[in-house]
Amino acid sequence: MADVLLALTDDPLARRRLDRAAAELGAVLVHVATPAEAAAEPPLAVVIDLERRDAHELVAACKSRWAGAMVAGHLDLPDPRQWRLALDAGCDLVASRGTLARQLVAKVREWRLEPGGTRLRLFATADVAGRIGLVARIQDTPVGPLAVYHVGGDILVAEDRCPHAGAALSEGELAPEAATIDCPKHGSRFDLRTGSRLRGPADGPIKTYRVVVEGTEVHVHLD
Repeated sequence: MADVLLALTDDPLARRRLDRAAAELGAVLVHVATPAEAAAEPPLAVVIDLERRDAHELVAACKSRWAGAMVAGHLDLPDPRQWRLALDAGCDLVASRGTLARQLVAKVREWRLEPGGTRLRLFATADVAGRIGLVARIQDTPVGPLAVYHVGGDILVAEDRCPHAGAALSEGELAPEAATIDCPKHGSRFDLRTGSRLRGPADGPIKTYRVVVEGTEVHVHLD
């Protein structure tokens, strides 16, 4: 069965660009109004017209239905505010209509190198410049709550639940110089770089996740 490139756009120029992109990727281009109209199987990628009033809700709906699919959005003009809002909503790629095909093909080919993976945009690098320690808590992810730390010049992401009694680790004491976190409930200590348990009463490690910086954007891979 051929891969599906799913388009949620009525823009004629964007549609022509997507025809070209689908041909380059060997995919079938399918147009729908909402994710609910699409087949249950994950598409190769989803492209959404960001000029739609419900665009950000559509991004969230696609991410919820197909966690591993790439979601792209297109804008009529390169508006920095709309660009940032689209990325914050969950878009993996934002492009103008004129560059849509080229950027989409390159991004999908890169995405195919890590089949089955799920990744989540965290923030722009400028958002954490000068901030040390805990910089974000993310409750709703496919792998549960996560905590994001900026220590030693690195962005580190770890599960935000102690395996001993379920306490939120991010509420505990952080040692930035050692990149360790102490559970606020019973004092278990974990290495945020490796997840290793350094002291009990927890019996095992915590899960840590790979962080990738692309240009000015920071993503975490949840596989």
